[in-house]
Amino acid sequence: MTRSEEIVEKVSFLYAELEKLQKDWYEKTKFTCPSGCGSCCIDFEPDLYEAEVIYMADWLIKNRPETAEALAQDSFPFDPERKTCIFFDPESDYHCTIYGGRPFICRLFGCSSFHGKNGKTVWKPCKFYPAEKLSQHKPPLAHRQYTFKETVAILGAVPPVMIDIMEQGLSLCPGQSETEPLRECLPKIIRKLLMEKAFNIHETRNSE
Repeated sequence: MTRSEEIVEKVSFLYAELEKLQKDWYEKTKFTCPSGCGSCCIDFEPDLYEAEVIYMADWLIKNRPETAEALAQDSFPFDPERKTCIFFDPESDYHCTIYGGRPFICRLFGCSSFHGKNGKTVWKPCKFYPAEKLSQHKPPLAHRQYTFKETVAILGAVPPVMIDIMEQGLSLCPGQSETEPLRECLPKIIRKLLMEKAFNIHETRNSE
């Protein structure tokens, strides 16, 4: 197994664990993003850690080979004037065209808590969540921070802490603490994985 394959396997495990935590939150609280929202994708394109981009590249090669090839050949239709993520589809209710390969920040946005200034866990409704819908919640909610105890008392649970999850992903590539814009790092990693795949096929054939 190559280093890239090991990273893909470990990231897949982390994503599966995160999904379990979020599923528990949704089931207990019934608090989910409004259907068809996608506001968090507009005017935003994620910067990726190495482990995230390797997973995304691998996912594209396996699930969207035409897109992966276009990115590798620098023929993907980037719009330099468009700040929104290159994989955002405004016509779809789900918006993300690589949902299964999306990075941590996209998985956590809207369903995570964080550590406040005092180091304690706090939760705040997504900034894009309609204030009217928050006010209709029983009891009513607002766009403010809620302590751990408040969140549990009102909703019955607290979503996973973003930094704790992100640090687990970062630990997969020790020494790499910087991120790169998706559109800059993804083509490079796709080319690397395609080369590794071609080399492995060549080696396998030679050993037969």
